[in-house]
Order: sequence, then C-alpha cells, then structure tokens
Amino acid sequence: MKKKIIIFIALAFILALTGTIVYVLTNLDSIVKAAIEKYGSEATKTAVHVSSVKIKLGSGEGSVLGLAVSNPSGFSSPSIMTLDNISVRIAVNSITSLPVVIDNILISGPEVFYEMKEDGTSNVDILKKNLASSGPAHKEQQKKSTKGKEIRLRIKKLVFEKGKVHVRVTKLLDKPYTVELPRLELADIGKQDGATPDELGRAVTSALMEEASKTAKDVARSQGKQMLQKGAQDLINKYLRK
Repeated sequence: MKKKIIIFIALAFILALTGTIVYVLTNLDSIVKAAIEKYGSEATKTAVHVSSVKIKLGSGEGSVLGLAVSNPSGFSSPSIMTLDNISVRIAVNSITSLPVVIDNILISGPEVFYEMKEDGTSNVDILKKNLASSGPAHKEQQKKSTKGKEIRLRIKKLVFEKGKVHVRVTKLLDKPYTVELPRLELADIGKQDGATPDELGRAVTSALMEEASKTAKDVARSQGKQMLQKGAQDLINKYLRK
C-alpha cells in the first residue's frame, strides 16, 4: 500500500512539474513581456509598455517590439523613450547555469524625447534620478522578499544604432529639434559574475539617457549661440541704420 502511495505521489509530482514546464514554455513570450513591464515600471517610476515579445529557445534568438517608457508627469511628450526593435541572441548552452550569457543585443532606431522646462529641469534628469533611487537599497529590499537563486545575466555586447533625439527646450527652441543619436556600444555588462535584470536595465537605460542628454545639451548650446549672434547682429544693424 505504501509503495503504491509513493508511486502515486511521485507521478503527481512529475505531472505537476511537467505541467509547469509546458506552461512556461508555451507562455514564455507573455511572461517575459509582463516581467519587462513590471520591473521596468518599478525602476523608472513611470509606465513601461511592450507591444510584443518573441523568443525562440531552440536557436537562442529573441525580439522585443514596441517598448515605450512614459514621460514623467509635467512634460508634453507621451513617451520619454521608445525602442521599436530589440534583437537578442542568447548563448543557449548557458541557459541552465548562472549567469545566463547574452551574446548580443541590437537596439535599432531608439528615440529619446528630451524636454527641459524654464527652471532647467529636464525629463531625462528626472528619469536618471528615478533609476538611481531604485538602486542598491531597492535591491536589498528585493532580496529579503525573494526566495531561491537570483537570476543573473551577462551581456557581452549591446548596441544602440540609427537613433534620434527630439529636443524641446522652453524659450530656447521654438519647436522640437531632431538630431541623430550617435551610435552607442556597451561591452561586457554584468562581467564574469553577471548582474540582476534590474541592475542591467538601470545600467543600459542610464547609458542611453546620458548619451541623449549630452546630445540634447550640445543642440541647446548651438541654438543658444545662434540666437545670441542673431540678437547681436540685429542690434548692430539697428544702430548702423541710424
């Protein structure tokens, strides 16, 4: 009798485990999509939306389409950042170990909507502060509430290319000014021991925001100089006509 009970329990366990694996595999895309939106929103302290996720475990390929980070309140654009196409290649042989190795991430056509108010506050600065405040202290809090092994990832190479920055500076630019975002390449994120998904997310987003902020400020300086030069020239012309 005991033997039959043990066999029944073992069978039930196997069926339950198989059911869990089947569920995860058949719902992997939606699980990853939900995770990006949940942890992304927690890190940025604003809404993060993803249109779709497609993952092929057999080949180690994946893509994230239509990722958008909402603008902090008080700014005009609906989004502060949009990433239309993210292509991912995972080292399949690392999936069962830690850290999981991601060979390459290519983010094509990122767009950043940089806005600065009259008081000098920019949406990018606010986002960077939000990311910093969800750093080490937030991680320690997560550790206390998380059981089991923490997922760790290592990204060997990540590239942003063909991006744009839309710059709007109150009382300096009369309309949004669009410039190309320089190609940005990051290497060995997480290093040998890997990093948690939220750590990687903060590192990658902060790097993009830093580059976008630098580009936007260069635009603002250039336009400011042109305005000063035009103002000085107008003043000279006014007096020359007298």
